Amino acid sequence: MVEQKDQLGNYLKNKAQQHKLFIPYLTFGYPSVSVFSRLIEICQEVGVDALEVGIPHSDPVADGPIIQSSSQKALAQGVDPRLVQEQLTEMSVDFPLAAMTYGNIVFQYGFSRFAEDYRKAGFGGLIVADFPVEADSFLDQARAYLSVILLASVTTSPSRLAEIAQKSQGFVYLVSGRGVTGNTQAEEEDLKKAVALIKSHTDLPVLIGFGINTPSKAKKVAQLADGVIVGSALIQVLEEKEKEKEEIITQAFRQELLAYREALSYK
Repeated sequence: MVEQKDQLGNYLKNKAQQHKLFIPYLTFGYPSVSVFSRLIEICQEVGVDALEVGIPHSDPVADGPIIQSSSQKALAQGVDPRLVQEQLTEMSVDFPLAAMTYGNIVFQYGFSRFAEDYRKAGFGGLIVADFPVEADSFLDQARAYLSVILLASVTTSPSRLAEIAQKSQGFVYLVSGRGVTGNTQAEEEDLKKAVALIKSHTDLPVLIGFGINTPSKAKKVAQLADGVIVGSALIQVLEEKEKEKEEIITQAFRQELLAYREALSYK
């Protein structure tokens, strides 16, 4: 299988020369499919660098309670991987999308077919949260269409960090510490060491995620790498407003997104 050029990686490397990268996370179909579509439009208006789209899964082991809850509510509305692909194919999105999912979803869909279909829907990257680097070869077929993004952690051994850095595409997703999304404790020195080691093996951007829950924390953590991924904090804003009218939900989301974008609009 011919591997596609790492278009996502090249795109983000260019962006990282201008400012710290900001990649929000949203669960597809939460709080509803129609509101989700409006949230993507707001991401475009605010100027995010890419968007991580969570595909709802019944057993999202890497996610904390906030994202787990959003996933369950999306599933209850009938969201499945095919609907994600169909809906986003109909949208016009001017920034790259990265699918965050789990191995069982991609396996059931078919690795090659999943990647090809999602590529047509505007996706440039794929994150399979429960696949360790040893399972990376399972995604070889996907590489013909998508950049396969690997996760590392500050607790990962130096040899594994090096292997992840060499095999990842798009960017290297560095988990800030022990725990699940929205509930990790980051140690600055550990992050510095991990970022330095990763960057000695790749020229791809390194983005830090998990536990980035305020704009000020995002700004501080981004100084250690090329940018941040923010998920649970944004989903929590939606959760607090989910019973309100769409206008109120989207206004709260826009304000939060703007706060992060402003905090990261520096090099």
